[in-house]
Amino acid sequence: EEDIKEKIEEIPQKVPETVKEAAEQSKELRKVTEEIEKAIEEKEEKKEIIEELKETPSKSEQSLEEEKPEEKKSFFSKIKSSLAYKITEEEFNSIFDDLEMLLLENNVALEAVEDIKLKLSEKLIDKEIQKSELETEIKNELKNTLNELLIEPDDPLDIIKLKTEKPFVILFFGINGTGKTTSIAKVTHLLKKQNLSVVLAAGDTFRAASIEQISEHAEKLNVPLIKHDYNADPAAVGFDAIKYAKAHNMDVVLIDTAGRMHTKANLIEEIKKIERVTSPDLKMFVAESIAGNDATEQAKTFHEAIEIDGAILSKADIDEKGGTIISISHATSKPIFYLGTGQNYED
Repeated sequence: EEDIKEKIEEIPQKVPETVKEAAEQSKELRKVTEEIEKAIEEKEEKKEIIEELKETPSKSEQSLEEEKPEEKKSFFSKIKSSLAYKITEEEFNSIFDDLEMLLLENNVALEAVEDIKLKLSEKLIDKEIQKSELETEIKNELKNTLNELLIEPDDPLDIIKLKTEKPFVILFFGINGTGKTTSIAKVTHLLKKQNLSVVLAAGDTFRAASIEQISEHAEKLNVPLIKHDYNADPAAVGFDAIKYAKAHNMDVVLIDTAGRMHTKANLIEEIKKIERVTSPDLKMFVAESIAGNDATEQAKTFHEAIEIDGAILSKADIDEKGGTIISISHATSKPIFYLGTGQNYED
């Protein structure tokens, strides 16, 4: 604008005296006018450019705008990838080393531990897990795997009631000192509460005072007991108990047996004979939940001999580890029917 003012001031202000002066003055005026018009045009163009720049982002700004969504996407992808996690086989083995020791220390048998490892690896290796949920996911899958090893039992009371021809015969076996006779007394109490009549068979004719022990329970529970002398054939005791039950139209016969593991071969043959003679409807293995691997080996031995139907684990109230339940379930693929949780009949 200052330039234009200067140009205007340069135009002669006097009236030309000659034609020549008029022509030169006109020429000069035209020149200045063209320069002014040109300056105005340039100014208008600049204005338009400025307005366009205000309304339209610059190339650098456009490139930034275009890159922003990609940067944002990339950022969240990075966050997601840092939160999502896949456990490799090597990492799983490292995690399971500690878990393996923990399971073994808590009376879970080695064979069961190896099976747990296999099933858990199939569920966890290469599975995408959120990092925040990693520990919870591993615990949940471990719990699910352990639950798969535990067989949900049918209620023995329902099984008993389904049998149309009386009596229903349950054979109890296991080594001495595991709580066999006490468990029989507890089951008797349970059956009586369901209005089922029960007769006991004192089939342990080997252990000193065993007949006296079961006699005392029979008296307290007010149920009949079939017994022979010590060293009598336990199969014959069981047979006579079934005969008595049939004659008196009784519902259930519970047969006690010996558990002398120091003569294991004789014991197993004796149990096989009792099974053949009495044809039990339910073969119930009794073990201590605190016995750990010993209980598992006992379960395997009896299961191979006569194929057990299920188990009762005594002394569960003092079992701080709990692994025997897993081990016996795994070794036999049979349910745990009951846990003994005290010394009273209702436990």
